[in-house]
Amino acid sequence: MTSQQLLLGVDSGGSKTRVVLADADGHVLGAGHAACSNYQYVGEAAAVVEIEAGIEAAFAQAGIMRRRVDAACFGIGGADTPEDIAKARKWVDDNHWAMRCLAVNDGMLPLYAACPDGQGVSVIAGTGAIMWAQSLDGRIARASGWGYLLGDEGGGWQLGHEALRHVARADDGRGPATLLTPRVLAHWNLTSPYGLITRLYHADVTPADVASLAKVVIDCAAEGDELALQIARAGADELALAAKTVMNRIDLHLPLTLAYSGSLLIKGLFYRQLFTDACRRMIGDIALAPVEDPVTGAVAAAKLLLFNLAGTQAKVS
Repeated sequence: MTSQQLLLGVDSGGSKTRVVLADADGHVLGAGHAACSNYQYVGEAAAVVEIEAGIEAAFAQAGIMRRRVDAACFGIGGADTPEDIAKARKWVDDNHWAMRCLAVNDGMLPLYAACPDGQGVSVIAGTGAIMWAQSLDGRIARASGWGYLLGDEGGGWQLGHEALRHVARADDGRGPATLLTPRVLAHWNLTSPYGLITRLYHADVTPADVASLAKVVIDCAAEGDELALQIARAGADELALAAKTVMNRIDLHLPLTLAYSGSLLIKGLFYRQLFTDACRRMIGDIALAPVEDPVTGAVAAAKLLLFNLAGTQAKVS
C-alpha cells in the first residue's frame, strides 16, 4: 500500500450521512456530512445526491482532487435482510465510488472499529437494539433488530414502554408505587397519569418519543427504584443474551472483543455497568470496547478490504 491510496468510509443512516476520507493507513484526511442517505427511506436517486455531497465535502476538506478511491465501506441503515444487503452491494458497486466496495448493515460498523481483523461482536443500543458477530472466515450472525413491534429488547423503546406499563399499573393499584410515575409525568410536563393516554395515542408519537423515557428509567434505577432497576437489569440481560447468541451461532470463543455503541450504552454509565455485569455473567471475560463514532468502523473495514486485496495480489504474483 502507498500513501497515494485512499479509503472511504460512509455511515449512511436514517437521519444523517457521515463520510470520512482516509489514507491507506486509516489516517483521516477529510470528513463530510449530509442528510439522510438511507435509500430505503428516500429512494436511490436522493440517497446518491446526499452521499455525493458528503464525499465532495470530505475531498474538499482534505484538499484532494475528487477521484475514485481504492477501497470503501458503506454502512447502510435499514439493510437488514440478506436480500437488502445484496441489493445495497449492487447499488454501491453500480455508482463506482471505489475500486473495491463493501456494503454492510450499519450495525456492523462498531465491530470493524474495535476489531481490526474483522472478528468480534457488535452491540448497539439506542432507540432499538441489534447485535452482529463476524468470524475471521467471514461467517456472520445477527440477533435482535426486529423493530419495536417484534423485539429490540434492551433498546430505548422497550425500556420506555415497560416504564409506561408500570406507571399505569401503579396508578390502578395493580402494581407497586414507583418513582417512575412522577419522573415520567415530569418528562412530558403532565399533571396526571391519565394525560399519558392523550400523549401516547396522538398520531405524531414515534418510537423515539417512547425511547426518550429510557434515560428516566436508568436514572430512577441508579437512584434505587426497584421497578426501574428490574426494567433496566432485564434490558441489559437481553443485550448480553443476544451477544452470546450471535457468538454461539458462528462458534466464536474467548478471547474476543465486543464493541458497543448507541446512546444507551455510550452515555448511560449505570446501564453500561448493568450490561457489563450481564456479559461477564453470561459470556465470561470478554473485552468491551466503546465506539462513539461508527463511521470509524467504515474506514477500518475499507482498510481491511484494501489489505486483503493487496495480500491476495501479492500471493498471486
